[in-house]
Amino acid sequence: MNTVTTQNTLSCGSHPAGRGGALSKTVKILAAAFVLMSALLWKIPAAARSYSYWTVREIFKAYSIVGTWNMEKLTSEHFYVKFRPEDRESAALVLETAEYFYRLVTEDFGYNPRARIPIILYSSKSELNRSFGWEAKESAIGVYYAGTIRVLAPHSWIYEESRGGVKETFVSSGPMAHEFTHLMVDYLTGGNYPRWFTEGLAQYEEYKLTGFEFSEPAGAAGNNFYSMADIAENFDDLPNQSLAYREAFAAVRYIAGVYGENTLYNMIKSLGGGMRFEDAMQEHLGLDYTGLEKCRREWALSNY
Repeated sequence: MNTVTTQNTLSCGSHPAGRGGALSKTVKILAAAFVLMSALLWKIPAAARSYSYWTVREIFKAYSIVGTWNMEKLTSEHFYVKFRPEDRESAALVLETAEYFYRLVTEDFGYNPRARIPIILYSSKSELNRSFGWEAKESAIGVYYAGTIRVLAPHSWIYEESRGGVKETFVSSGPMAHEFTHLMVDYLTGGNYPRWFTEGLAQYEEYKLTGFEFSEPAGAAGNNFYSMADIAENFDDLPNQSLAYREAFAAVRYIAGVYGENTLYNMIKSLGGGMRFEDAMQEHLGLDYTGLEKCRREWALSNY
């Protein structure tokens, strides 16, 4: 989830990937196949499951990259960006910003991806939305899915007159730290994580590195909130997505604040070894979802 200069926007960690337009039907079929194949993988032993998930993800990543064959390319040490000629300046800024966050994020997670990470740049919000088959009202500025980061060109949503102003805004409020964190979690766990957890982690890392956090969403005051059961079971279907993201962030922030960041990273390692998330919570926190719900709210009342 990320914010532009004038409005709140959502960026999700696991939406279907594709080129849009005439390929939208193909994209939806492939996305459904990916979800089905991923679900089936969790019925096989952990070692084989990890390798199989890696294979499926790389196939979908390759499909996404093949769809950019007619786009230009800029390459750095750890990333490459595919873009249209008119977006060259934005592509250079995206690449520079990605490299800036690379060391910070990889040091936190203790993991360096083996290959360059692909980034696909979109000239407009509608073009990015079409690539996922989303409705026009969606306003994401960044999305991670199946090994690929997709980004809305900074110059299409940042209304600063100076080049320095555009850069400053993109670094502090853009999606790179957030989406790169999604990629790290996906690769470290082999896809074995609940949606709320990766969204909470991405927001936490973004907050830690840039100081950015979302404003209090409508409906969050008083007793209006989503429980841990709500966000664990129905994260993407909750009607107030801003509140759902905020609750996920609060849960991860509680774990880091009380148990330490190393506990978060140890939970990720356990998930990477094939452990169920509920079992990882019990092992590292001594809590189930009900206990996490109770403790995080008590902690929030005494700390904020």
